[in-house]
Amino acid sequence: MSKELQPEKNNKDDVDLIVFFNLIGNTINKLLVFVKSIFVGIYGLFIALIRAIFINIKIILAVAVVAIIIGYVLDTQKEKVYYSEMFVVPKFQSKYELINSIKYYNSLIAVGDTEELTSQFGINETEAKSLIGFEAEIGPESKNEQLESFNGFLKTLDSTTKTKITFEDYIDNRNIYTANVFLLRARSHNYKIFKKLEGGLSKSINNVFSDIEKKKRDSVLILEKENLELSLVEVRKMKDAYLDVLQKESEKNIVSSNLGSSLGFQVEKTETKEDQLLTKELDILKQLNGLKKELVVNDEIFEKISSFKEKGLLENIWYKKYKIIIPLIALVLLALVGSFIKFYKHVVNYK
Repeated sequence: MSKELQPEKNNKDDVDLIVFFNLIGNTINKLLVFVKSIFVGIYGLFIALIRAIFINIKIILAVAVVAIIIGYVLDTQKEKVYYSEMFVVPKFQSKYELINSIKYYNSLIAVGDTEELTSQFGINETEAKSLIGFEAEIGPESKNEQLESFNGFLKTLDSTTKTKITFEDYIDNRNIYTANVFLLRARSHNYKIFKKLEGGLSKSINNVFSDIEKKKRDSVLILEKENLELSLVEVRKMKDAYLDVLQKESEKNIVSSNLGSSLGFQVEKTETKEDQLLTKELDILKQLNGLKKELVVNDEIFEKISSFKEKGLLENIWYKKYKIIIPLIALVLLALVGSFIKFYKHVVNYK
């Protein structure tokens, strides 16, 4: 009985495999037909577009030539735009005032408040009317500068949060308020105005709040400097006393236990103690030099890396040229009108 059932089981397995492979084959065929239909559709649209261009080539060329001529004429008649750029490093949180000032100046330009603009930049009314706008962007940074900024950011976080933030996340989610170097760009119809604008921008960065921050920093550094100078005096006194002891040791070959105890030294290894005092003195001197350098280098509210030039550069942006904009708009309108006419005829003749 079992021998009779074995062939039936094998036949059933063979039928299941055939059905399975047929299903896979049909699915693949449908997928290929679908992909083919997409390519055929794209090819059909391309041929229809080329055919429409070839049929209406004279109209298209005429519209394009007329639009280019109109655009060229408008380009020659429009007022030229000049720009200049400068790089600055705001300090003592003055970057916030800088960004707010940029927004304020752009608002004055938008409403045409030439009186306030003349007051802010020390320019006349004609020069104020020539202003187009200001821009502030994150300046160029090297990989090392980005890493320094990232490390500084991590110091402000607790140990748990630090593990959740990567360098890539920090770079991707930065905004202009996290930058250290700023690119400032001014645009105007007057190509000789930029040096005057630089003075106004400099005044806006030097604000009261940043000046207070600087004075706080200076007070802390001066206090640290005085403490280090006092420590240096004490260390040098100890060193002089210790050297005096060594001198007496060399003369008498006797160590005064009372003097050693009063100075707090164990004179079992005299060279070790002398080295410790010298190392301490050098360390204090190094800290003092660092504080003096900080006071000298960061003595201003902001640092200019580069300034505005005497004369601005002519702005030459291709997508702002009328001889490119107008032909593109004309061709798009021509295509829309042609499509509408064709659709209108189709609807009218539809039965």
